[in-house]
Amino acid sequence: MKKQLFFVALFIGLFSLQSFAQSKTVSGTITDKSGEGLPGVNIILKGTDTGTMSDMNGDYQISVNGKDAQLQFTFIGYKPQTETVGGRSKIDVSLSENVEQLQEVVVVGYGVQKKSSLTGAVSEVGNAKLTQVPTPSLDQALQGRVSGVNVTANTGAPGEGVSVRIRGVGSINSNNDPLYIVDGVPTKDAFNTIAPQDIETVSVLKDAASAAIYGSRANNGVILITTKKGKAGKSSVSFTAETGIQRPSNTLAMANRDQYAEMYNEAARNDNEGVTDPIFMRKLMTPEYIAQHPDVDQQKEIFRQGIMMNYNMNVSGGTDKLTYSVGGNYFRQEGIIHNSDFEKYNGRISLQSHLNDRVKLGLNFNVLRSTQEMVASSGDGLNGGGGSVVRYALFRTPGIPVYDENGDYVDMPKDPNFWGDGYNPVGVANNAYNNKVINQYFGDLNLSIDLGHDLFFSSKLGLDNNSYEQRSFDKTWGTNDRINNPNTLTIFNGRSTTISFSNTLSWDKSIGDHNLNLMAGTEAIDNNGFNNNASQKDFADQDLSLVYMGNGRGEVRAFESKYGYSLLSFFGRANYDYNGKYLASATIRQDGSSRFAPESRWGTFYSGSLGWRLDKEGFMQQFSKLDMLKIRAGYGKIGNQDVGYYAYSDAYGLNVNYPFGGTNTNGLALTTLGNSKIQWESSHQLDLGVDFKFYEGKIHGTVDFFNKVTSDMLTKESIPPSNGNANPSWVNNGSVLNRGIELELGTNQKVGDFTFFADANVTFLHNEVLDLGNPIYGGRIDNGVNITKTEVGYPVGSFFVYEMDGIFQNKSEILTSAFQGKDVKPGDVKFVDRNGDSKIDENDRYHAGSAIPKFTYGLNLGAAYKNWDMNAFFQGAGGHKIYSQINTDIEGFYRPFNVTKRYYDERWTGEGTSNTQPRASWKGKANNTLPSTRFLEDGDYLRLKNIQIGYTFPKATCEKMHISRLRVYASANNLFTITKYSGLDPEMTVSRNSASEGDIAAGIDWGTYPTAKSFVFGVQLGF
Repeated sequence: MKKQLFFVALFIGLFSLQSFAQSKTVSGTITDKSGEGLPGVNIILKGTDTGTMSDMNGDYQISVNGKDAQLQFTFIGYKPQTETVGGRSKIDVSLSENVEQLQEVVVVGYGVQKKSSLTGAVSEVGNAKLTQVPTPSLDQALQGRVSGVNVTANTGAPGEGVSVRIRGVGSINSNNDPLYIVDGVPTKDAFNTIAPQDIETVSVLKDAASAAIYGSRANNGVILITTKKGKAGKSSVSFTAETGIQRPSNTLAMANRDQYAEMYNEAARNDNEGVTDPIFMRKLMTPEYIAQHPDVDQQKEIFRQGIMMNYNMNVSGGTDKLTYSVGGNYFRQEGIIHNSDFEKYNGRISLQSHLNDRVKLGLNFNVLRSTQEMVASSGDGLNGGGGSVVRYALFRTPGIPVYDENGDYVDMPKDPNFWGDGYNPVGVANNAYNNKVINQYFGDLNLSIDLGHDLFFSSKLGLDNNSYEQRSFDKTWGTNDRINNPNTLTIFNGRSTTISFSNTLSWDKSIGDHNLNLMAGTEAIDNNGFNNNASQKDFADQDLSLVYMGNGRGEVRAFESKYGYSLLSFFGRANYDYNGKYLASATIRQDGSSRFAPESRWGTFYSGSLGWRLDKEGFMQQFSKLDMLKIRAGYGKIGNQDVGYYAYSDAYGLNVNYPFGGTNTNGLALTTLGNSKIQWESSHQLDLGVDFKFYEGKIHGTVDFFNKVTSDMLTKESIPPSNGNANPSWVNNGSVLNRGIELELGTNQKVGDFTFFADANVTFLHNEVLDLGNPIYGGRIDNGVNITKTEVGYPVGSFFVYEMDGIFQNKSEILTSAFQGKDVKPGDVKFVDRNGDSKIDENDRYHAGSAIPKFTYGLNLGAAYKNWDMNAFFQGAGGHKIYSQINTDIEGFYRPFNVTKRYYDERWTGEGTSNTQPRASWKGKANNTLPSTRFLEDGDYLRLKNIQIGYTFPKATCEKMHISRLRVYASANNLFTITKYSGLDPEMTVSRNSASEGDIAAGIDWGTYPTAKSFVFGVQLGF
């Protein structure tokens, strides 16, 4: 494959360098009406394939044959112009704007549409904004850029994914991720497949009017990605190189050695009260004993300064017959925790061939290979992979060294009763071996034909092939080999292949002031794949070069699964406008999915929308500064088919023992219940919007109100234990409301050599469960303890807790308050008796907020003066809660583990000393760590995501270096965060423990790998 790509690229390069007999050279500058140079203008020698393109300053140079030669100048948004060379060697051209073409075109489902004619809620982000922040994937680049879109990183570890939610959370147990379409081809992993530098635009379809064309896959919104294509003219080369360092953006203030020892002795004295038998009394640490131990900052030991680098190169050009764009990207990031790294290679080729005046043939092909070296980044290891390294660092007391005198890891201290038995976090990180390699091939072959009579046919064949292999070895180590004993090798590998085939026929007709566009199409999607995993225990030699399946002494256990599904669709769309003033659009789609039983496979989805360009009305002409004012309204029904494979059928498992005649016999057992009546989850959406522009586009904005009700939700049915151990079936149950307001506002100004722009967006969201059978509990914070309860009247994943009412100051207060237990003492946490029955129990828990932000926002500021430019990008969220599970351990006396400096400073030591933190006591843990508002905190934050300053070298300097453009810049990312949250990072709150629970378990911090602060230097070159 690599050789084939090389020869294709070589052929294109040679083709673009063709030359002809030359008699003279013509040069000049191409400008607009204001005299500004126009980059990227195509200049073609009429009647030939010879062509070039203007540079960043609008300058060009081309060889011609004879004085009768004619040059054609074309540029999107401007009227074409032809000049006869004659005897001239310098031809300057001023292009005039084409008002019709200048209307911004937006990518929509299966086509494009003028933004001025849109009647749906569509937001678009261009390449300049996407590449402002150096990130390995597009999802992180989108954060804060679009109203109604909430992007949060799962953890700060390199290569980790993100959570993308468009207009709230509409499903409880099913997937809430949007649909991704790249150049018309659906994929689940678009963000890693395409480097941000290779993307031209991203369109986000947020409402039913814009997304209904994708039917059963559009319930959570649609993200359309258009990659860069070649343009006719001289070959151009762009190269970007970035390198930088990253370090932890924040650490928790923890108790030092002496403070911890003081806390330990204080807790021991408290718990020794009333104990008469010395055997059961905790011993105390003496000052001499304490002084013999080191004072280690365990967080400092796990963190490091990491290097990051990002290189991108693109070659593009062509003729009026063939255009090409070839690109490559390399990204490497060293994590801020030892042994956590990420490396990614991207390659891309795009060919567009005009076979004749009516037929176009195109090819887009992308390749990806990534390698991720992982350490445990979240959770406590419940579902495998080990507990978070950060969590272990916070647990580990400061009196335990990292290494002994021989340089080996110190695991258990000599006195674990004093210093605890927490794992050595540096050893956990450095002994980890968990590598994942992903290979992906993605692309399409497309054909478009102008059939005449205003008919256009388009066909696209898409491929998305994704394979992976993950090797994990849990090495035995620690005191008396207590950690990972016996050792275990686990190997996962799998492949997923999706083939899509779509065909559309469109008719575009204008009769007088009436403009009509009709489109009909069909699409077929087939997906199949497999997953394998194998494991073996007990390897005598732990040298990784010898750790292979079959070399261990334990039994090899292997499992294989295969899956597949198909989707067949028919769809149509009609767009109408009268004189660009009155707008209407209607869409319908019918999908048939093999995910459902035959009698329930087909569903119909639709939308309708209207628009009115008030600025075109006569009564609005008095407002001379108004460029555009459009109101629009849309309503529709779209769906969600993401129910998992074969949910309509019962599933049976092997290796179940049945006793027959006193002998165990291997057999089958029901493992998962099916439901043949399961059908589409659907949402009915209303959107009302206003778009406006003032002062020649210098001020522009959009306001949207949306009301989205998701019904027939795909949920897991609760079943009683008497039904056996089978997993519950999927059912259609309940409905959820997402209602909100979105605002996007921007401005751009120019005064002489100074330019300035600002883009801001904010979204307000209300999420509420309208209907649900039984409440759904989720978000494990301890064995058998859940922190969220999803039920009618509250948000999805609502935190269900006790309300802390301060600290009991004396025995009298305990006696006159609701009964909390016989062991409660002064200094313990006091809770509110919400139901007034004079006792504290489960009936006093209440809904205290959720992890879904009530508002999100972004602000992008930019300015330029002559050759200097500067950008600053802020992003934030608010109105949501975070449950700090890690604080139940490091402020709750879980075991002899370290405590926070906050707890040390604020703890209760006697009447009136504190009303925020309880007394030091292990015995008081049962009361003091109940799931309550003590550990529930506001998650509001404002973060400076990026600030960048750059300098573009003058044209004369670049010419001396034989380049067309040179820009250098420096940027800082995640420079500061304003928040009241006490944890490491208000954004990184997803736990590996609860990954399968989705949004009902969001917002729980187990001590998660935090985001990094980085400083980057970059260079941009053009040839």
